[in-house]
Amino acid sequence: KCSLVEVKGVTFCGKSDASNLNMTNTPWHHEVVALTQKLQEELAKITAAGGPDAPPLYGLACEHKHSCSVLLARVDQFGGEIDPVTGRRKWKTWIDYPKFHELAARHVEDPTFKFAVEDYVAETPSWALFGAEEEGFDPTDNRHRKKRKHPKYTKFDLSGVPTHDDDGQELSAQERNRLKMLMDEKKKDVGDGSTVYTLKGGEKTVEDASLMFRGLTVTK
Repeated sequence: KCSLVEVKGVTFCGKSDASNLNMTNTPWHHEVVALTQKLQEELAKITAAGGPDAPPLYGLACEHKHSCSVLLARVDQFGGEIDPVTGRRKWKTWIDYPKFHELAARHVEDPTFKFAVEDYVAETPSWALFGAEEEGFDPTDNRHRKKRKHPKYTKFDLSGVPTHDDDGQELSAQERNRLKMLMDEKKKDVGDGSTVYTLKGGEKTVEDASLMFRGLTVTK
């Protein structure tokens, strides 16, 4: 029963004769987020069912968009109180290295002395928490942006309809309604779930109406 589960998207590193993977197989960060959320939900169901092999309760602790990764952490080891203002759980997934070295030194001196991961964890900074506006980017670092493709929409409602444009500005009710109608039309063609298609070269593509706006980009 592992303490941490990191779900990370594959990074395409160029064509290889040993593999037919290409950029279509490289997930966006929001796809990794959706997969991790589903994994957490399914694990929670198994935990609630109980039994000798039931896993501990895991929560969505951290994300790092630049690495296309999301971290699931055990609530009993790393979880803190629920913040009454934000409604989010506080986490302790950072390492207190001075404390760790102190405990490790004590163990060397006295092998009977035992310690666990809970004894040297530190509070996770707010910018690294899952759902933070910074998306895992340390605000003390300098972030250099080249003219490149950026998501056309930056926020979405629960059904996948965009609510904010590429600059983070809220879309008008009229525009959101227009996009919702487009998604409804898409659902008539592909249904509400996800359908996986295999292309001629062996690559796989997924049709999912709820994700139709998430892959769109603008160059700036």
